[in-house]
Amino acid sequence: MKRRTLLAAGLALPAIARAQDGALRIVVPAPPGAFNDGLARLLADRLPASLGQTVVVDNKVGAGGMIGTREVVQARPDGRTIGIANTATIAINPHLFANAGFDPLRDLTPVCGCAEIEIVLVSPPRAGIISVADMVAKAKARPGALNYASAGIGGSTHLAFELLKLRAGVDITHVPYRGAAPVATALLAGEIDVGFEGIPLLLPHIQSGALRPLAVSGSRRHPQLPDVPTVQEAGIPSYEMVIWFGLVAPNGVPAAALQKLETETLRALSEPAMAERISQQGATVRARNAADFGAFMRAEHAKFGEVVRTAQIKAE
Repeated sequence: MKRRTLLAAGLALPAIARAQDGALRIVVPAPPGAFNDGLARLLADRLPASLGQTVVVDNKVGAGGMIGTREVVQARPDGRTIGIANTATIAINPHLFANAGFDPLRDLTPVCGCAEIEIVLVSPPRAGIISVADMVAKAKARPGALNYASAGIGGSTHLAFELLKLRAGVDITHVPYRGAAPVATALLAGEIDVGFEGIPLLLPHIQSGALRPLAVSGSRRHPQLPDVPTVQEAGIPSYEMVIWFGLVAPNGVPAAALQKLETETLRALSEPAMAERISQQGATVRARNAADFGAFMRAEHAKFGEVVRTAQIKAE
């Protein structure tokens, strides 16, 4: 009996290995709990039925997401490894880290865009800033006198405000913090004049009147803040900043495999249940096909390259 059990176990191991080898791996360049991890796990729950294969999530953390992104670049192009791309890994960090060892536009193939998170520009009432136009007027009258908070040098909220400064032609002093929660605390205490942060984090403070919303960062008004204008509506032309997420693959994946991944992911994102679960995580579905997502990635890479160069931002 023991021999039969061992033999059965020995035969089962290669079968398990083959099943694992046939799985689709989604590389997430962030730890569990981050939104891109949550997105990957939603897809890992939904895609196996339509793809006919197991989907596993593989967190590869470090270097601002560049380690995980490099893992995708270097993966075998057999259609069994894809990655979650986002604003930082594709559009920002390549300009901050000279030794990344790859070019995301050259070395990755877009699969599809998935979701985005908007941020909101707020000010504490004691700062006396009532609108974006008012902030710009005050900044032009006294260059450098106003300050703004970000969650860290080179982060999305830092780049969001530097893009606003570039488009508005103003000088506002950067005060970096270590994370979003300290930014919210500083704003609530009136230590900082203005700052961008995530809508889910700041919404309760906006609703209570503790923080004044000046504008949302995207191209459309946010459904939870319908009376708050976009930055463009507030008078800053050509401004749009969202924290976006999508799927990419290593170069060389067969076209049929890419097409199936694109089709089934877009189909999953179109389902109301998926949209609701993404909304619960503070994001919005923003589905883009491969061609549109590739063009969007290139435009974002160029936009934030200009910001990094103009503001002379250096990675910490």
